Amino acid sequence: VVRHQCGERHAEAAKQAYEEHGVEAAVEPFIKDMAEAYQWADLVLCRAGALTVSELCAAGIGAVLVPFPHAVDDHQTKNGQQMVSAKAAILIPQAKMTPAVLAETLGDLARNRDRVNEMAKAARTLARPDATERVVNYCLEAANG
Repeated sequence: VVRHQCGERHAEAAKQAYEEHGVEAAVEPFIKDMAEAYQWADLVLCRAGALTVSELCAAGIGAVLVPFPHAVDDHQTKNGQQMVSAKAAILIPQAKMTPAVLAETLGDLARNRDRVNEMAKAARTLARPDATERVVNYCLEAANG
């Protein structure tokens, strides 16, 4: 089952495409409760923004990352590389993303549940739930000399 956030403009076309291909999918313009969506997910296909990558790690979910190619200094690729290095994600540059590449990647993962589970475990190891506290403490130490 696919849960797809696609924006208002693309919702109807996405629904139709899934129906035409016999894929069970919930298509939503916007997901309001990402925590609930992450609880539901076994694997996420998404961009590689810093917040998204940190959420994936905190939730312990493996991902197929497609960095936004126009991000400043290609920072989304750098964000994603951390997960790739830990074997928590697969990174596909947008220029190489085709329907065939996506189908092959997702098909391989669907046939290898153990790999998906290992990706999730690896993502969890990257989580830093105390990051806010660590940054605050660092700032306080810097301010107090």
